[in-house]
Amino acid sequence: MTTLEKIKPYCSKLFCGMKLRASNAIFSISERKKLRKYARKMPPLTSAQKKIVKDFWKPYCKVSMDWFRYFTYITGKFDPRYIPNDLPHRKIDQYFNQWNMYGLTDKNNFSLIFPGIKQPKTIVRKIGDLLFDGEYHLINLEKAEALLKMQPEVIVKPTIGFWGGNGVEFYNTSSEMDKIKKILLDKNKKRVIIQDLVKQHFELAKMHPQSLNTVRIYSLLMDDGVHILSSSLRMGANNSRIDNVSANSGIIAGVKEDGSLKETAYFDLYSGIKTDRHPQGMLLSEIKVPSYDKMIETVKRAAQYAGNFRLVGWDLSVDEGGDVVLIEANMLLGEIGPIQCLHGPFFGELTEKVLETVFRGGKK
Repeated sequence: MTTLEKIKPYCSKLFCGMKLRASNAIFSISERKKLRKYARKMPPLTSAQKKIVKDFWKPYCKVSMDWFRYFTYITGKFDPRYIPNDLPHRKIDQYFNQWNMYGLTDKNNFSLIFPGIKQPKTIVRKIGDLLFDGEYHLINLEKAEALLKMQPEVIVKPTIGFWGGNGVEFYNTSSEMDKIKKILLDKNKKRVIIQDLVKQHFELAKMHPQSLNTVRIYSLLMDDGVHILSSSLRMGANNSRIDNVSANSGIIAGVKEDGSLKETAYFDLYSGIKTDRHPQGMLLSEIKVPSYDKMIETVKRAAQYAGNFRLVGWDLSVDEGGDVVLIEANMLLGEIGPIQCLHGPFFGELTEKVLETVFRGGKK
């Protein structure tokens, strides 16, 4: 074995580590900047509350009181088990999810990782400089164009490295084929997936039909099985075709165990702007997620296919026939802040077990 071959794995590990640290640093700075903007306007914790937080977190790590000040203000409930927004990126997510297998999070792999779980129909995949159909058969540009023209409209997504609806575009295949072909020929766009649009269930469509409204379900795979941590319904608003709150194009509401919604939804999580109805007028109390029990079953099954990624945020919808459709699996860097605003401490009753596992080598 040559010297280059010997050091190559170490160089790769070093590069990945540097990339990860840089990503975490950028995210932490961003989160703290947003926190400072709003936390200073919020009432401070009492001395007794600060002591409770310090005593709870002392065995694990140092935490900023501003996070607990913020979540207490937003939810109206004090709890030392809130997870600071930047902590999962620095520690927890890296413990449960294999960052060295980052490539598996590419959306073009989902058909292989989650067999037997219904997903949007894929028409064309761009992997590197090559084109494939939905079944991973190599095709040329002419064949790709013919396949695309069979659908009146398609959604084009980057498959890795984008969050919050960034990079997602909709195209009419009759009038905008040149734009789609430009994407397929672009040497700088190496990872793209083009899919048919999901025709959603009428119960999901009635509050905002312009967007595909999805449920984000977080799960944690532990030694005793799959734990469902939380569920939230993300709805588009004001004619936006994207349902993401972080993209300023929707609202988010907590989902109860029976599929009905909690009484409060959020537009802007950091400022705590709340509502009891969708911007188009529908009361949250009138909304219930269809096939919600099937969603939970789907997540519990899918979570065991993704054993290298144990803390996952699953985006699901329901089609016209009532079938659950897996839209996306967020296997790295899930955003927990919105969830704690809706449901309280992210890990709930599992908080101490999770922290013992991550920080003190407890049972997985």
